[in-house]
Amino acid sequence: MIQRLQVQLAILFAAFVLLVIVSVGFTYWGLQAQQQDALVINLSGRQRMLAQQMTRLAIQLQDGDDSSTVVLQESEQTFRQTLSALKYGGTAPYLTDRVVNLPATRDAQILEALSEVESVWDEYSSTLEAMTASSDLVLLQPKLEQQSDALVQKADVVVRLYEAASTAKVKRLRSIQLTFLACALALLAVGAWITRRSLLKPLRDLGLAAKRLGENRLEAQIQVEGPLEMRALSQAFDEMRSRLHSAREELIQWNTTLEQRVAQRTHELEMLNQISSEISSRLDIQQVLNSVTEKARSLLDGDVASLCLVDTDQHWLKLQSVSGPKHAVIGDVMLADDEFADTVLTGSQALICGVGACQSGCRMLSAEYRASHLAAPLRIGNRVVGALCVGSPAENRFATESADMLTKLANVAAIALENARLFAQAERVATLEERRRVAAEMHDGLGQTLSYLGLMTDQVVGFLSDGQEGAALERLHKTRETIGKATSDVRRAINNLMDEMPANKDLCARLRETLDEVATTYGLKSDWQLDAKSLPVCSPQVEEQVNNIMREALVNAARHANARQVSVQVGQNDGEYFVKVEDDGQGFDTSQPAPGGHFGLQIMQARAKHIGGRLELQSAPGRGTSVTLIWNLETGI
Repeated sequence: MIQRLQVQLAILFAAFVLLVIVSVGFTYWGLQAQQQDALVINLSGRQRMLAQQMTRLAIQLQDGDDSSTVVLQESEQTFRQTLSALKYGGTAPYLTDRVVNLPATRDAQILEALSEVESVWDEYSSTLEAMTASSDLVLLQPKLEQQSDALVQKADVVVRLYEAASTAKVKRLRSIQLTFLACALALLAVGAWITRRSLLKPLRDLGLAAKRLGENRLEAQIQVEGPLEMRALSQAFDEMRSRLHSAREELIQWNTTLEQRVAQRTHELEMLNQISSEISSRLDIQQVLNSVTEKARSLLDGDVASLCLVDTDQHWLKLQSVSGPKHAVIGDVMLADDEFADTVLTGSQALICGVGACQSGCRMLSAEYRASHLAAPLRIGNRVVGALCVGSPAENRFATESADMLTKLANVAAIALENARLFAQAERVATLEERRRVAAEMHDGLGQTLSYLGLMTDQVVGFLSDGQEGAALERLHKTRETIGKATSDVRRAINNLMDEMPANKDLCARLRETLDEVATTYGLKSDWQLDAKSLPVCSPQVEEQVNNIMREALVNAARHANARQVSVQVGQNDGEYFVKVEDDGQGFDTSQPAPGGHFGLQIMQARAKHIGGRLELQSAPGRGTSVTLIWNLETGI
């Protein structure tokens, strides 16, 4: 019965799939035909416009507009090629740089209409040729206009015929799809009838029997009438009912004992969870080690607990932390390839040792505390970082449950140790990163200011030597202003270092202030270009890096390139922000170190990399320099 049902359903499914495939094929054909018809209708409609365009161009040509000659010739050629392709098939120009291939028209009515268009076109082209070769506009222009109107009317007839043919195709396709839909519904109806007759009714009876089993009504016998397979299934259900009835009595007896064991296990897991949370909350490595040993001894009710870590060469196990009596530990190092150590480190579960098992045991523990002890590996994935041991002088102190508990605790401890190590490493990286940032701040701010002050001091000395006290006094005033600004910059840098959440400022305003400041300081002509539709929106950290990169580029242009004019352009291109600094300085060979030294350029590139951007440098001797900072929109937000 099941095999017969499978065959029937397979036939119905195959018929349904075949019906869907054929329907999809017809639909695809209809879409392709519609696209081809739309192209032909478009080209037919273009013939009408070309006829009107040629008439207008011919009249303009008679009025003395010689520029229309080429366009008129192209229009004639396009009309002639399109008419030929529509009627006989072939290529026809479609867009400016595209040519389409059209099939020959098979519709007799459309062929007749195209022949009429071709007849009118022959007369029209003759008149058009005569008109362009003659100056007798009074006689030929009315005739040309009359023929143009006739040509337009014939072209309209062709368009309507093509549209009617396309509409007929759509109607045929709709009728075919409706037929397919009716067939599909019929197949579904037949499949539903077969399924209900041969499968659903027997299964419903079995479902009622299963419901009785689910409600724990196991006394009534299960017996379902139906095909042979269903009767066999009914018998299997009844056998299961009988077994469940017997098992229920046993479960009732086990229930009390199981509840006690579950309660005990739950209590142990709660303690393990609390201990795991406490261990994981610590980030100092030594605190983690001490906490792990203390909690292991307390959780397993041991007398001593020790934790050893493997050295970097994987040769030694070194004692790191002990909880319990000091005399319980007699050593602080063990070879990693020792028989006991190798067994622990290569295993995946805690090892139970005691009298009659693991006689050698952990030799770091005294013989008294090796009477009964556990040892578990500290494993992170496939990497073993150490071992955790718990010992007691009482024999057979630890059972299998204790070993499982120590294994879980060791896994948590390994993760906590790894987190503490990563935290310490992150602190070191953060410290190095902050040192680099402070160095860059000093280079871009205080270093350049001190260099400028040195230049101003040299100028003051020179003016005083030449007796130009007024100029020297003016330079001293500027030097005092620069010192005041440097003091403000240092205070601002200190505030930024102490402020955990710096205020968000307008990047464009900061860039414009920096441009005006550098231009005033070095006497440069400046040009500011900003695309108001794509203003950068950045975090304070990104703004700081962008502003410092632009300042470095401007100062390099003034001090090293001897530039007289600089321009700054800010905008957005292809989903990226950019700041471009250009100068008219002396430029340099980009394959060689920059004239201003290599340190400033390295800092600029490091700043760009810090915000996920890149720095593009273009320069040549005598042709100025262009520095462009580009970063992603997502990075800037």
